[in-house]
Amino acid sequence: MIVGRRHTERHGKLVGNADGGVVHRAGKAPCVVAFHGFTGTTSEIRPTIDALAAKGFAVRAPLLTGHGSSAATLQDVTFERLADDMEREAAAALEEHGAIVLAGFSLGSLVAMELAARRPKNLVGLVLLGNALTLTAPVRAALGFVDRRGWTLPDWYILKPWSADVRDPEQKKRIVAYDRDPLRAALEVYRAGVHVRGRLDRIACPTLVLHGARDRVCPKENVRLVADALGANVKHTQVFADSGHLVCADHDRDEVARVVVEFVSGL
Repeated sequence: MIVGRRHTERHGKLVGNADGGVVHRAGKAPCVVAFHGFTGTTSEIRPTIDALAAKGFAVRAPLLTGHGSSAATLQDVTFERLADDMEREAAAALEEHGAIVLAGFSLGSLVAMELAARRPKNLVGLVLLGNALTLTAPVRAALGFVDRRGWTLPDWYILKPWSADVRDPEQKKRIVAYDRDPLRAALEVYRAGVHVRGRLDRIACPTLVLHGARDRVCPKENVRLVADALGANVKHTQVFADSGHLVCADHDRDEVARVVVEFVSGL
């Protein structure tokens, strides 16, 4: 169902019962700067960043621009603005800790890749979770058609049939996210994937690429697309059989967290 801004301002809400707020944990370097996904919150990545913090690593997980309040505030946020805002978060972590790892889930993976392509000083690693380099074929075709036509989409919002693509029913209740997708913002995600794909060869740091095999939002083929195009010499990839898009929060979340902690520890 598609609704307008008035409906969104009156009835739009965050669903889920977990803590989706900003996370800022003190600890040792490298500091892991972690970005959540489109319309979501830090609840999507909490199992992984909590595991990193438990091992003593500093963690900084902001809310992406336009997230955590109302979907209407996200509608006209461009990817360029979002990346610039998060670059300041990464710079603050770098100043405080001297070295950083960038980590991103879904839309957050595109932010992390864009920032890594800008080659910040003392970026020692990159973690990509359920990366959104491309979207599933029907969504990609529709948004690509609109983009090629140069159309300006109306201020519309698509009500979500589910809050999150996660197979674990308990986690589905916990994930905090908007109950609708802003259409113009969704087009920005598509455009961001096209933009970032052309910059992957600029990424030189060791990179870990993890994905859920049952992802209904971003195809698991994105693992190969990213790994083949990266400029990094050190690349590690893994696909988790029992997880959907929210690979950090789904059935394999403990193993995902273990792999990420092992990767960061090895840096």
